[in-house]
Amino acid sequence: MSKSSKTELDELRFGPFDIGPDGTETELERAVWANLDEIPDPHIPLSLVEMAMIYDVTVEDTVAHIDLSFPCMGCPAYEFIHDDIRGCLRTMSGIEDVEIDVVWDPVWSKDMLDDDAREKLQESGIAL
Repeated sequence: MSKSSKTELDELRFGPFDIGPDGTETELERAVWANLDEIPDPHIPLSLVEMAMIYDVTVEDTVAHIDLSFPCMGCPAYEFIHDDIRGCLRTMSGIEDVEIDVVWDPVWSKDMLDDDAREKLQESGIAL
């Protein structure tokens, strides 16, 4: 499901959008990205990272700061996804708290999906 190996994180590309890992991440930030890549979207067979919903990750002291967007406003899984992120990251060594900022710039678009994500969706019968 995920893209969490170091090489795969290095290769994440979300089209012309300035989101995702940029190669300047600390080891702990890379680990946070990898853990986020294991959290499935509750509606479709992709991770939150594969869905390009995670825009940025930073860690200051022991606080993980996550910039997250949603494919639509009013997402019924809004709180569920927040809870999953907090639950997943709070178990990590070096992370004591998680702050999540929902951002709408850039607005999420299916154009952010890479070819692998598109293929997985099509194999699952989800049209783009």
